Amino acid sequence: MRPRLINQVRLPGIRHVAQATGLGWVVTEQDRPAVNLFDHELRRVARLAAPLDGPQMKVSATRRLVAAGDEHQIVVLDHDGVVRWRTSWGRLGGGAGADFHLDGDRVLWIRLADNEELVAVNGASGAEIRRVPLPGPETAWFLHTPEGVWTGLTLADPDQVRALLIRLDAEHIVLRPLAGGDLAGFSPAGGRYLTLTLDGFLSVRDVASDAVITARHLEDLPGAPSGLAGCRHVDRAVFLSEGLILVAVNAADLPDDAEGHLLLSALSLRCRSQVRYPHQDESGAVHPSYQPGRWLTRHHEDDQLRLWQLDARLDDEPMPGQLALL
Repeated sequence: MRPRLINQVRLPGIRHVAQATGLGWVVTEQDRPAVNLFDHELRRVARLAAPLDGPQMKVSATRRLVAAGDEHQIVVLDHDGVVRWRTSWGRLGGGAGADFHLDGDRVLWIRLADNEELVAVNGASGAEIRRVPLPGPETAWFLHTPEGVWTGLTLADPDQVRALLIRLDAEHIVLRPLAGGDLAGFSPAGGRYLTLTLDGFLSVRDVASDAVITARHLEDLPGAPSGLAGCRHVDRAVFLSEGLILVAVNAADLPDDAEGHLLLSALSLRCRSQVRYPHQDESGAVHPSYQPGRWLTRHHEDDQLRLWQLDARLDDEPMPGQLALL
C-alpha cells in the first residue's frame, strides 16, 4: 500500500512529538525550551517559549492550553505564551520531575512517582481537585480516549507493567485496571484498546469487558512479508481505523534506526499490507493522528515531520472480479 503525503514540515532539532488533545500535535526542540503546536493538517498554529531553565522538558497540550514541566516545576500557558499558573513539584508533594497529561482544558493528570500518587488538578487554575494512592513502576504515560470519558495510563519499567483507565466522577478519581500489557492506543470509536508486551505479544481487547478480540506474537503474524521475519520488537502500534492497525517493527536485517511499517487487521492481526513510502527512507517513527486513516512520521536525520493518509488498495484486497480474502 502506497500512502498519500498530506503535508510535511521541516523542524530542526526535533526532540519529542505527542498528540495534542483536540488540536493535533505538540513538538519540542533539542536545544531550546520551545513548544510547537500543529493542527490536524500539520500546519503550525503556534510556537512559544516555555519559561523553564532548559530544553529537557515534558509537555502536554490542548486547543487552549500548554503544560510544560522540567525537574523542578510545571507551568501552564495559553497558546499566546501567557502563564496561567506555575508551581514546583515540591509544593505538589513530589520529588524531581513528574509525568503529566492535559486531558481537555479542565483536568491535568499528574503521576507523582516518588510518593506513588495520582493527582487531578484543574488545568486552567492549578487548583487541586483530588489525589489517590497509585503504587507501581516509576515511568508513566497517558493516552486520551476518543470518547473522552476515560484516560488511559500505563505505569512501566523493564520488569513490570500496569495499565489502567482513569477518570473523574463527581470530583472523585476512579481507577479501572486493564489487562494485556502496555496500553498502545484506542480504536477511533473508543470501544477497543490495543496492548503490547515486552516479549512481543499484541492484543486487541474490548474496553467494556477486557475480553480478548485477537492476540498474536510478533513472529506469528499471518501474511507478514518474509523480509520482516526476523522482527525484534514493535516500536509503535496505533489504530488507523476501526479495521486497521499500523505497526512499526524493527527487524534483524534492518539498521537499528530503520523500521518496517505494516497494516494489520484489527480483528485478526493478520498482515493486510506493507506500507510502501515514495522513498525508502521515509518510514521513520510513527505517531498517531486523531483523524482516522492518518498518521505522522518523524525523521531525525532530515528534521522532517510528515503526515500520511491511507489512499490506495491494500495488498490483500481483491482485484475486480476476485473474491476477498477472509
